[in-house]
Amino acid sequence: MAGRAAGLVLAAALTAAGCGATKLPATTALRDQTATQQRLDTIDCKAEVGYRLDYNGDNSEVANVLRHVFVLGTAGASLGLVSTATASSTAASDALIAGGSAGTVAGTAVGLTGRSRFERAWIACMESRGYAIVAPSSAIH
Repeated sequence: MAGRAAGLVLAAALTAAGCGATKLPATTALRDQTATQQRLDTIDCKAEVGYRLDYNGDNSEVANVLRHVFVLGTAGASLGLVSTATASSTAASDALIAGGSAGTVAGTAVGLTGRSRFERAWIACMESRGYAIVAPSSAIH
């Protein structure tokens, strides 16, 4: 029953967070950058920020959250299992479940805050390269 409730909470949170790919705000060049240079700077900032924050702006927010949930849930389950390697099977299964659950909660928390952190960092990157943000997204907090 608890697993089903956790699944429903996760589904509701993902639905409320939005499911589309990260749409970045429009920029305008403040220096003499060409359209090609602006496009390359946009791509470069997107890649740089995505690497630093472990967020893929080309994927939907749901895909990013699920990736974090899977990775951290698996890591938590592995840690729980390794920590009780010499214990009884009941203790090991309890640790496996507890570690997986903790990892899933952490993955959800990290994943749900990723989009706004990505957008803020991308805007800072573009501004540092000499661009002004024309119309910031309303989702940036």
